[in-house]
Amino acid sequence: MNGVFIHQNSLLRDSHILPDSSAERWHLAPATLEAMRALASDDTLVILYGPEKAVMAREGDTPRASAELSRLASQIEAGGGRVDALITCTEQSIQAGRCYGDFPGLIWMPAARLNLRPGACYLLGDSVQDVQTAWNAGVRPFIILGERTIEDALGRGEVDMGFPVAVDLMTAVSYIYVEEEIAQQAGGATEAAPPVPSTLTLLPMAQELPTFTLVSRMAQTIEDNLGRSRIRRTDIARWLFFLTLGALGLSLGIGYLMTHLYRIQPFPEFVYYVTLQFISRPMRGALFILLGAGLIVIALRSLLQGTQLGSWLDGMRR
Repeated sequence: MNGVFIHQNSLLRDSHILPDSSAERWHLAPATLEAMRALASDDTLVILYGPEKAVMAREGDTPRASAELSRLASQIEAGGGRVDALITCTEQSIQAGRCYGDFPGLIWMPAARLNLRPGACYLLGDSVQDVQTAWNAGVRPFIILGERTIEDALGRGEVDMGFPVAVDLMTAVSYIYVEEEIAQQAGGATEAAPPVPSTLTLLPMAQELPTFTLVSRMAQTIEDNLGRSRIRRTDIARWLFFLTLGALGLSLGIGYLMTHLYRIQPFPEFVYYVTLQFISRPMRGALFILLGAGLIVIALRSLLQGTQLGSWLDGMRR
């Protein structure tokens, strides 16, 4: 297990609270808090998400998590559970199609910033929209009924029921652990998930994305560690600059030494053929330049396969 996304309405329904009720009356039931404690492990990030309601809480000019999500997170932490991040699908992100549906921004944002693997994540949702969002991101969806029937939760339309439906949150958590145990026994095989856009890809559309807030030290540490290991464009330019200068210096040095030895020291006959002296000097120079460029390409390819630079370039291509 890598991460669990939980819709705020799933928590509310599990505590027999109407989602449309005033947030001041939201008090999570002991059974809900117990289920959240069961999810708080060292290898799982717990992420709450929900729609924007009323006015966003702000810190200076920077929007952060909605007050409703922050209230739920505080209750969970007071009850012994842990919440690592909060995602608010703002009205702007919903209108731009950057939160739910074909562009599951509520999943891709934490996946990119916290290095989550969608194929190893679960989403405990409230509606068909949540299921479709999870499928588009390659995440395993669950539906929490609360006090509803399946028809109330999913409507009368034809819905592919290829996902679990749980009567309450604790049942959903137990389903997750059963699936995790089965996956481990089967070798941990999961279905291939669509590629997650890199943070560089998501950055230009920041104003249209959901609001993402880290609330736990564990999540902050993960992001800080990833930030240190992430290679920036300035680093790449600097490396290539010094690599080129170094290769040029080596070439000039070897060239001067070879010229000096050629003038004062007789070479064996085979050197005549190794150095291609039977063809013109311009042609020889062009051939050695091509050889050197090919060797540099091979070296860079090996570097890409063994460092974070490859991941950075993959993200740029996507």
